[in-house]
Amino acid sequence: MDHIEAFLRSKNWLDNDLDSRYININHPYAILVSEDEGQITLRGNTGFDNGQNGEEIFSFNSLSELQEWFENNIGE
Repeated sequence: MDHIEAFLRSKNWLDNDLDSRYININHPYAILVSEDEGQITLRGNTGFDNGQNGEEIFSFNSLSELQEWFENNIGE
């Protein structure tokens, strides 16, 4: 899970509330990071809760899995 925050910031995903929920206003997702569980979850962002209650779309176990998803699905 090292460097996850730097990677997400480089892609303009921000954790404004400092609660490990990253959003990007240009994407309909929220990325939740749970370092305790070693998991990164991509959820639908309903707009008012930054993905807290959004439907889980994908789950990743490493930064490299998330990077691969970004490349294949977002083109970043």
